Amino acid sequence: DKALVPDLQKIQAAAKHQLGLVNYILDLSKIEAGKMTLFVEEFDLAKLVNEVAATVQPLIAKNSNMLEVNCPADIGTMRADQTKLRQTLFNLLSNASKFTEKGVIRLAVKREDAESTVAGDPYVSRIKFHVSDTGIGMTPEQLAKLFQAFTQADASTSKKYGGTGLGLALSRRFCQLMGGDLTVTSEFGKGSTFTVTLPAQAPESVAER
Repeated sequence: DKALVPDLQKIQAAAKHQLGLVNYILDLSKIEAGKMTLFVEEFDLAKLVNEVAATVQPLIAKNSNMLEVNCPADIGTMRADQTKLRQTLFNLLSNASKFTEKGVIRLAVKREDAESTVAGDPYVSRIKFHVSDTGIGMTPEQLAKLFQAFTQADASTSKKYGGTGLGLALSRRFCQLMGGDLTVTSEFGKGSTFTVTLPAQAPESVAER
C-alpha cells in the first residue's frame, strides 16, 4: 500500500533519531563514569576518509552542497579507535551540511611531525583533520558554549535546525580520550572550521582507559 509509505518513513526516521540519542547518552555516561574503553587498531587513513565521505554524501546533497576532500592517497596509517574517529568525522561533516545551503564543505587531512616532550622521542607524528563550511557561522557567544552537552548555539538554532546538542560534546571527548582534541574557529555569516588533532599512534595509557 503506497499510501502508507510516507508515514512509515517518518516512523523509521524517528526511530533512528531516538536510537542515536540513546547511544549518545550511553556513551557520555560511560565517559563520565570512567568506563569508556577504546579499541585501538592500525588502519589505512585514506580508506577511512573516503568511506566517511561516501557515507555522508546524501546529507551533503540534501542542502545542495558540494563536498571537497583533500587527503593524500599516501598519507599512510594511524593507530587509534577507528570507530570513534569515523563517528567524529561523520558528526562534523553532517553538522556542516546541516548549517550550510548551496555551499562548499571541505575535509582536509594532513600528517605533521612535531617536537615531542618525551625524553628519547624527539618527534611525534600527528594527524590533523580540518572540516570547514561556508554556512551560517557562529558568534563568540555561541562558540563559548558549543561543546557543552545538551546545548546548542542558541534556541533559534535548535528550533530551526533540530538536533540534540550531544554530537560535538561527544566528539570532543572521543578526541581527548585518544590523546588529542577538537577545536573550532568561526565567523558569523561566513562559516566554521573544526579541527581534529590526534596523535598518529594513540598513547597506550589513553587506550587502556
